[in-house]
Amino acid sequence: MPFVKPVSPPLKYVVGIDIAKSSFVACLGRLDLQQQLSFGKETTFENTAAGFAALLSWVARQQQAAVPLWFVVEATGVYYEELAYFLADKQQLLSVLLPNKVKHFARSTELKNKTDQLDARLLARLGLERSLPAWQPPTAALRQLRALARERQVLTKQGAQLKARAHAYQHSYQPDKRTLARLAAQHQLLVQHLTALDQDLAELLAAEPELARKLAQLTSISGIGLTTAIIVVAETSGFVLVENERQLASYAGLDVVQRQSGLAAHATRISKRGNVRLRTALYLPALSSLRYNPQQIAFYTRLRARHPSGKPGVIAVMRKLLVLCYSLWKNDRPYDPCYQLAHQVSQKIAPAT
Repeated sequence: MPFVKPVSPPLKYVVGIDIAKSSFVACLGRLDLQQQLSFGKETTFENTAAGFAALLSWVARQQQAAVPLWFVVEATGVYYEELAYFLADKQQLLSVLLPNKVKHFARSTELKNKTDQLDARLLARLGLERSLPAWQPPTAALRQLRALARERQVLTKQGAQLKARAHAYQHSYQPDKRTLARLAAQHQLLVQHLTALDQDLAELLAAEPELARKLAQLTSISGIGLTTAIIVVAETSGFVLVENERQLASYAGLDVVQRQSGLAAHATRISKRGNVRLRTALYLPALSSLRYNPQQIAFYTRLRARHPSGKPGVIAVMRKLLVLCYSLWKNDRPYDPCYQLAHQVSQKIAPAT
């Protein structure tokens, strides 16, 4: 539905898009020179190439001036990707936001209800009120790396489950040898798939020496192996949407939440509302670093002095490893175990100002 002719000329247009598997809702918002916001009627489109083309036609019919036009979409699963790449190919200004950023903005508004239409309008409002970064599509290598890393995680989990089933059945009363043989054959097939997948990963890194070099820098952290480094980089698309450490921790579900009401106070815990693949990948490296990394051991010891349970300390180490990966990737440097100690010493001896 076209806008009524405004009194003040437009300064900026933003299309907020709430996307789902088969369709998406779009809302066109407008900011005028008087800093007033106005919104058009929300419209639903199919999440297909035809729906994408219809979206652009719909927007063009409502634009009343040649001013900046932005599209804002939330990175929900993988359903946004085809639309995002379509808009990028059409040279449209686009921002892809992590869910936690949208959630924090929603809390700052007076909205209490939640529908697809309201979510689309909320995204349009966010784009009008805030200056958002333009989305940079991940490279083909990073997209392939993510696909292979996720496939490997699935195969590894299936292999562990199958091994446990075989072990339990083997120790049951009078196990059938034919069943044991079939379980062994299934496990062997998974091993072959993992071997082939690791070969694909090796070939990808051989063809992308710059990516391989930066991954090697992450493995300089004690406890972080190549498999973990690949998962961290793949699941964050090279940290392209991450703006700070707190946002990264929230994306991984490693941010601490507290619940308190009146006299009732619950123990703090992590939100777990984030990328479960990241949390899963960081758990064993955290345990490993607590055996071989002196810095992490000292950090964990300080936490255990305040918490009788060791679980918060392990979670804190997981978060610290993730932040270290982010810092090394952004600064393009290997891990220096003496850096933090030297920084602390320099802070102590620095003259007071």
